[in-house]
Amino acid sequence: MYEYIGNLIGRFFFWCVDVLVFIGDITGMGYALANIVIFVILQPLLILLFFILWRREIKKYKTEVTHQSLSIKKL
Repeated sequence: MYEYIGNLIGRFFFWCVDVLVFIGDITGMGYALANIVIFVILQPLLILLFFILWRREIKKYKTEVTHQSLSIKKL
């Protein structure tokens, strides 16, 4: 069982490496630079972007709830 899982993880890892090599070849960056661009630059930027969008939605929701409660109190 553990050997099967280990083989599965190993196969998935090397498939990911092949994808990075493919991206590096197509873009002309190479494996190492493609790896850096994806995991050091793009991934943190996407995390930051989604965090900012999430915080905006929370702020928007709180503002809407506050306005709704104020309009209910006026009635």
